[in-house]
Amino acid sequence: MAPTSLLLLQMLLALACTPALLWAAEPDTHLHFFLHDVLSGSNPTAVQVIKGPASSSGANAIPGLNFGDTTVVDDALTETSSATSAAVGRAQGFYMVSSLSSPVLMVCVNLVFTTGDYNGSTIAVIGSDDVMAKERELSVVGGTGRFRMATGYVLWKTSSMSGPDATVELDVHLTTSSNGTINASAPVSPLDGGGKGAADGSGSSGKSGAAARPVGLSGWVNACVVGVVLALVGRGW
Repeated sequence: MAPTSLLLLQMLLALACTPALLWAAEPDTHLHFFLHDVLSGSNPTAVQVIKGPASSSGANAIPGLNFGDTTVVDDALTETSSATSAAVGRAQGFYMVSSLSSPVLMVCVNLVFTTGDYNGSTIAVIGSDDVMAKERELSVVGGTGRFRMATGYVLWKTSSMSGPDATVELDVHLTTSSNGTINASAPVSPLDGGGKGAADGSGSSGKSGAAARPVGLSGWVNACVVGVVLALVGRGW
């Protein structure tokens, strides 16, 4: 066998052994819903467990907010900004005032889905929440179930305030590993903008945010490579 032919054969064999990960597009998805943080009333979903010392720091730009304040949450997630709209899940975790100079929270929550196609799955979110900013960006650092090994970001926007209570709009953009944890052929869910979860309450005509993954592509490539190799060997290369 000529050196050039041998090199070509080695390249084809290496291609045949390439992991499927290199041949599969990673599926993306977009989720849109609202979080309701309720500290007031007889049935709050957010409870302050640590009260920081009063000071003249920038955190006091919001009355009663002090550096070190820590609040544990089990906030409702719903499809629209109305607290009585269809339930999506819960935001469970905590946030604390983490800046001496401004009202910035360190947020650490799990978005736990309790309905629909994503029931039982979770998304882990952590990041800095400058409550005075119009829009904040937090990180998706993991997940479970349909969102196992998820990475991405959350656009976090205050929709409304009523005393200490807040309604927050969440736009979640994430990517999962290409092991098929997202089913791109599943029916469109309101969570990804295909229903009444849009900011204007009217919904969106967009299709599911889960990108189609070319199933079986690596197997097809491997079969073609093996066929070429066999043909070359049959010709005496």
